[in-house]
This record gives sequence, structure tokens and C-alpha cells, in this order.
Amino acid sequence: MYRRIFTALSLSFVMVVGLFGLSLSLQERAAAVSQDGTNADWSPTKRYPSHEVYFPGTEELGPEEMRVIACGSGMPMPRVKQAAACFLIELGNGDKFIFDVGTGAFTTLYALGMPLDYMTKIFLSHQHADHMGDLPTFWIYGMQNGRSKPLDVWGPGGGGMPESWGTKSAVDGILKFYNWMLETSKGALDTRSLSINVHEFDWSKVNNVIYDENGVVIRTIPAIHLEGSVSFILEWKGMKLAFSGDTLANRWWTEHAKGADIAIHESFLPNDYFVTRYKFQPGEAIYVSTLVHTTAEVFGKIMALTEPKHAVAYHFQNDPDTLPAVVTAVRLNYDGPVDFAVDGMVWNVTKAGVRTRVAVLNTQPYPPPSVVERQQTAPGGEKYETPEWIMQGYAWETLPVMDKVHEDFNKKFGTDFKFPLKPKE
Repeated sequence: MYRRIFTALSLSFVMVVGLFGLSLSLQERAAAVSQDGTNADWSPTKRYPSHEVYFPGTEELGPEEMRVIACGSGMPMPRVKQAAACFLIELGNGDKFIFDVGTGAFTTLYALGMPLDYMTKIFLSHQHADHMGDLPTFWIYGMQNGRSKPLDVWGPGGGGMPESWGTKSAVDGILKFYNWMLETSKGALDTRSLSINVHEFDWSKVNNVIYDENGVVIRTIPAIHLEGSVSFILEWKGMKLAFSGDTLANRWWTEHAKGADIAIHESFLPNDYFVTRYKFQPGEAIYVSTLVHTTAEVFGKIMALTEPKHAVAYHFQNDPDTLPAVVTAVRLNYDGPVDFAVDGMVWNVTKAGVRTRVAVLNTQPYPPPSVVERQQTAPGGEKYETPEWIMQGYAWETLPVMDKVHEDFNKKFGTDFKFPLKPKE
């Protein structure tokens, strides 16, 4: 079992499994084992009666159940096994929300095999690249990967900041950056996804309702991490999820996140690692780890103050030789239930409690089927045409081969497509 998790995910997954008991509930274990203590329902050829990992897309969510998946648990320093900050929240009513989408996170989200039309609501805690760096990638790749809907993005603005620092300005920059790709795709690919609806909110307001639909309420509280930074509180069916972006310990969190069913909060490596591992100068190291972020000892104190039913520490390089130091630091001040996040970690949350596992991710996915029928013509009938002089650069010696390609394609799919290029007389 552990070998399979190690192969699919990484050594860190195994370490967390071993240290923190990612396992079946007692009820599930009892159901899988007969009264005489043997595994009577297990078979060498049939489906196993229970699993200790999560296979995406294989389990229904209950009507009052929440599933949270860590799609990015790491830092600005790129690495294969840990993307930057990103958490997917799935609710039993069908709603799905993405809290932050840091660099590298789109790859993990995509590995879940979920139609992208189900993942269109993105909430940004602030605009550092390790919290929103994959927003452009997530957006622009929608048209090639089955998304037909625009993205809806909630992000900070106002609160005394210059207008050019807000989320709306940032998104305008993304649209401008990718303008060539957008315009030249019209009429060739389904470009309905190539727009972004921005919902900018005043980041300085406390307990500010920014979303209230379908029984789900999402509020923001200010974070102490430069201007324009927030944390999120999601409430649904009497359950509460609290998610911190980057922040120092702050009184808004201790007030409004108190008693959360699941509290996801940053927890940095001990300060000296920023000198020895990240190669910072000592002055940089102590500034970053104690003046704009939460270090592990303080994370433990925050959890002791707020007493969540289940805590999650993220935003650090979770390796076999760093994890013990983080655990030791957290346990100086907190003795409650806590997981130390790695990418692919999954939490199923109900009023009865929280179950922690890891997901087996597909490292070689293809796009899932589109939720709606794809279309080729862009809205309004717009269509890009490549200039004729470029097209006349075609190697005409290959034309008979291309005609045969189209002939075979038409026979297979019942189409009547003809290669439109012909050399000028």
C-alpha cells in the first residue's frame, strides 16, 4: 500500500501517512473485517471493500459533506511535488470553489480529471505569484481543455490602495498579455471561455460577505501581509472552513475563525531554514518569516487560541528532513488534531468529523469530456483568418498527402472537410 502511494506521489506522502495516521475510520475497518478477525470480503480478483487513498472521481459527496483537496501546499520556490498555494473546496450541493491558484497549481487541478466547467469560481487572497501565478494558465488553457464558461474571480481591491493594485487591474493585464492568443483563436477553437468576470471587494473590511449563493456564504477578513491581503471564511450547512492567505497572527482570524470545522493556515519553516535552505541573508530571512508570514511556533499558538476541530498547516517545503522541525515547533503550543499538508492531501468534512487521506493523481491526463457541446465559431460570428501570403508558403508537394488525411477523417467522423488551400495559378 505504502509503495503504491510512494510511487504515485512522493516520499513526503509516506512520511505523513506514517506519522499522522491517514487511515480508514473505525467503522470502515470493522466493515472490511469479519467477526473472526479475517478479511473475509477481500478478494484477489474483485474490487477491494475499502481504500485508504482517494481516487478522484470515484466517490459521491453526501448532501451535507465537504471535500477539500490541497492542489498546492508549497512556496514560491518551484518544485515538482509541491505547487504553490491552492485549495479546491467541493460541496455536496455541487458547488466548487478554488482558494488561490499559485504557480504550478493548474497541473494538480487538471490531474483530478474534473471537467473545467465545474471549476470556474476562483478566490484570490492576494496577488503574490505563489497565490495567483497560475490564474493566467488556468484561464487561457480553458479553450483547449473543454471549458466553455468564463472564469469568475474574486479578489482584493480598494481599502485605500491605488486602483492599479487591485484585482481588476491585474486581470486586465492578463487579458492584454494574452490578446494575440485570444484574437487568433477565434473561429478555430471554442473561445467562450476566454473572458473573466472580476468581483473586486474591499480587502480592508472585516467579516465582509463577498459571496452568498445556494446556501454558501464566503466572508473575508484582513490579513497582515502588505496591503490588499485577506483570509477567507466559508460557511455552509452549519460547517465552517477558514483559509488563511499569507498573514501574521491577527485578531480578526482569532475572532472569526474560532471553532472552524477545518482551519487551513500557513505555517512557515523555522527561521534558520531561510538562511540554510533558501539562501536568504539573515536580515531577509527574519523579515520574511516573522514580519509578513506565520512561522510554525506561532501557527501552533493560533490554533490553540482558535481551537478548530481540525487544523491544516501549509505553505512550507514538506520534506522528510524538514517536517519533524515543523511538527516540533507546532507542538510547543498546540496539541490538537493537525495535518501537515502535501499536494494531493484530501479532507472529507462532515459535522461528525474530518477524514484525511491522500489522492492518487493521474500524472498523464487527457481532457475530460466537455460538459456542454463544443463550438467552433466565436460569439458574434467573429473569425480570424491567417493572411493569404502566409498560407501561400505551404509546401504544395505535400498536398496529396493532406487530401488523403482529410478523406480518411471524413470517412471516420461523417464530415465533409476539404483542405481549403490551393496554389495560386
